[in-house]
Order: sequence, then C-alpha cells, then structure tokens
Amino acid sequence: MTTKSLRDLRGEMRSVARGERAPAPLPASAMLSTLSSPGNLDLLRIINQERPASVSGLAERTGRAQSNVSRSLQVLARYGLIRLERDGKEVRPVPLAHAVDVDLTAGTCRTLASPTARRRQTVRVVGDSQ
Repeated sequence: MTTKSLRDLRGEMRSVARGERAPAPLPASAMLSTLSSPGNLDLLRIINQERPASVSGLAERTGRAQSNVSRSLQVLARYGLIRLERDGKEVRPVPLAHAVDVDLTAGTCRTLASPTARRRQTVRVVGDSQ
C-alpha cells in the first residue's frame, strides 16, 4: 500500500471529477462480499430488469421491509452499482453497472457501466457544456 500526500489525493480526485482519468479500482473483497448476498443480487436484478419507480415499490416487489431495502441500496450505491435519485418524497434506484470486472492478481474490481447509464452520462455531459 502506498502513502500519498493530501495534495496528491486532492489532485487525483479533481482529475477523476473532470474526467481526465478513471477512478482507482475498489478493493475486491468488500465488493464481492456485497455481491455474495442473494438479497443484494435479487435487488440488482430487479432494478436492472424492471426499473422500479421507487424504493417503496422495490420493497413491495421483493416482500422486504423498506428500511431493509434502503440499507441494502445504500451499500450498492456506495460501490457504484446503482444511484439513488430523489424525486420529491420518493427515491428511485437507477442502475449504473451491468457487470463487475475483478482482477484477482491485484485484488481489485471495477464496475462496468450499463448502456442506460452511459447514455444518461453522455446526455448530462452535453448539457453541462452548453
């Protein structure tokens, strides 16, 4: 593990935010642990296939308590698998990744963007440049 100065970390974060470089890969163990949960995989499958309009709709669809689903979605969002979008009082899960690439040698992983997420990102970038 390498040590970086605060200045180096800020520079790295800014270059990622500007799109000049890709973010560093995530440690694989935490991501794989999250994905090993059948409940989380079920949520990801439903979000990607059915595009639920809200967390409450997703909770109803899965038969799980909304608080339990919300907690699981926060974890999935932390790893870049989904994004939670607020629309008034409702929160909607939006898929960001359709696959995870694991590098067993380095012990890291990265998410591979879903076609829908790439389209949305392109639209946002074009809108920001005007």
